[in-house]
Amino acid sequence: MNTEKIRLRGKVVSGLGVGRKYVELYRQMINKYLGINPFPGTLNIDIGYDVSELLAKTTSKLIPPPFPGYGAVIAYKGYIEDIEVYVIKPCITSHGWNILEIISEKNLRKQLKLKDGDEIEIVIVSL
Repeated sequence: MNTEKIRLRGKVVSGLGVGRKYVELYRQMINKYLGINPFPGTLNIDIGYDVSELLAKTTSKLIPPPFPGYGAVIAYKGYIEDIEVYVIKPCITSHGWNILEIISEKNLRKQLKLKDGDEIEIVIVSL
């Protein structure tokens, strides 16, 4: 098993406003495959460059679509400070690989007192 940790720094950015809807649609699948009850929404971090090759160096889980016509989601486990999070990458998305969409059981913006433009570090670990 690959035990490499990947440390990424980026800036908190506003999303497209649809994270809440999709987290709710995928809630049962996220719970089944990741074992978490996600907060309805995502925290978006702009890393500033394409991180797809870096993320390919660690393990991920594939979350199948909850309904026909929806896409699968790739999930990478990580930590922001001491909070367990998952970077999710929908197979159908408007975001490039420079934007990390983060889910957690916690409201990360509120818990970490984050606003757009704040710098943050995430550590990606093998599942």
